[in-house]
Amino acid sequence: MKTNILFLSIILLLISCGGKKTQETKNDQRISEHKSLAIASIYRRNFQQALEDIEVIESLDSNDPELYLIKGLIFFGLRDFDSAEASYKRALEIKSDYSEARYNLCGLYLKLDKPDSAIEQCEKASADILYRSRDKALTSLGVAYYKKGDVQKAKEYYDRSLEINPALVYTHNELGKLYMSTGDYQRAVEEFKRATFGYELYDEALFNLGVCYLKLGKTVEACESFKRVVKISNFSDYGMSASKYVNTICN
Repeated sequence: MKTNILFLSIILLLISCGGKKTQETKNDQRISEHKSLAIASIYRRNFQQALEDIEVIESLDSNDPELYLIKGLIFFGLRDFDSAEASYKRALEIKSDYSEARYNLCGLYLKLDKPDSAIEQCEKASADILYRSRDKALTSLGVAYYKKGDVQKAKEYYDRSLEINPALVYTHNELGKLYMSTGDYQRAVEEFKRATFGYELYDEALFNLGVCYLKLGKTVEACESFKRVVKISNFSDYGMSASKYVNTICN
């Protein structure tokens, strides 16, 4: 009789554990599904829907650092920068070595024109040799130093970024802006061309290219660049600025 009771207890324990594991698996699946939905909504700029998906995740696991990274991205898109900062910091409280959260926090500080705070975060992200976006973190470090007026330090970080990823269009655009600020328009043109070759819809780089061509007295080439900006990004800030050039200097 005792043997049967023991056997029955083991069966019940296995059933219980199996049920718990199944529930955890279901929760994991729901979390993964809602993360994908939230990210898709961010790309569509449907931030309200993204927040609704995040709330589902938070009800299932409030200690998931990726949850707060996604939440930070949503608030950044909504221009609620205080909430974005709090979300990124919460992700780092849960996982101190979360380089993706540090990189995005660095970007937020650049947006808020806080270069010293940006440097602190991007230095840690770029020092993580396993971080897949070290090249971007190094470029953001360069941008931070550029904002501080340290052109030489900025170029050092841009060069380090390009050593890792020579095709990173973001870096070529920022390096072009650096050359443009020093009056080296020909080298700036080469960097902006590299940026636009890598990404033909890069409106900022195309606009910068047009401005540099104007500085070099190449009106035809400048107009070609401005017209491309208008075509691909008519209602953006760059598109509207390019339209003014098209209407005043281009036939």
